[in-house]
Amino acid sequence: MTTYGTIPTSSSPSSNLEFLSRAKQRIKEGLGTRRLWKLMFNLHSFGLPSGFSDALSRVRTNMAYFQMNYAIVVLLVLFLSLLWHQHKKSIEF
Repeated sequence: MTTYGTIPTSSSPSSNLEFLSRAKQRIKEGLGTRRLWKLMFNLHSFGLPSGFSDALSRVRTNMAYFQMNYAIVVLLVLFLSLLWHQHKKSIEF
């Protein structure tokens, strides 16, 4: 019997604990790469780029350097929008 294309499932407690342990470790590693928020919002670092290619280069550098910070902001906005949507939905009923 072939199982090509099927998703393996395992409900054993040890595999669930392994999954949670790996997820926890990956979150810790990811949060460890975030940069200081005061660095991200340092107003003295802002300046006008000399041209389009310089602006694009700055955006790429900034996105790479503050990648985890931007991910946290996006996830926070997503979480708050879901809460707002749920709150709005409960008011309608």
